Amino acid sequence: MIPRVWVRLSGGWWQHRERCLRSRGFVRRIQVGVYKMYVEEHGGYVSLLAEFAGEPRLPHKMLSVFIAPGARIGSGVTIHQQVTIGKNDDPDSPRFGSPTIGDGVYIGAGAQVIGAVTVGAGARIGAGAVVVHDVPPGATVVSAPARVILRDITPV
Repeated sequence: MIPRVWVRLSGGWWQHRERCLRSRGFVRRIQVGVYKMYVEEHGGYVSLLAEFAGEPRLPHKMLSVFIAPGARIGSGVTIHQQVTIGKNDDPDSPRFGSPTIGDGVYIGAGAQVIGAVTVGAGARIGAGAVVVHDVPPGATVVSAPARVILRDITPV
């Protein structure tokens, strides 16, 4: 309850996260502790070591959203509940590392983007998709493992 109130008074989770990154010393430890409690209260984990080009859209708040350290997220990205943007920790894997998500990407509920894959700008990842390969810009992917069903969509 206290982390929720503290974060809300800070202007929301995004502003609080930004304060955590800017603060130093003892204040930083307090800010980070509150941030971790707030994120855990929502059943998620958004690493302070993940890089964001701008505030993501979280229609269902942080409900079971996991974003690994080292992940790079573009601006205007929509992330629904129970999404994993995870790191592949197997150094022998060709996809060792964290994902890069382009600008304006839509990630449906329960989708998983795992390893050093690149999701191009404007791509759409369907609910429950498992992405383990690169996704071209503007593509729509579905299924597990994710497969491209549409190469490019032109906005109307």
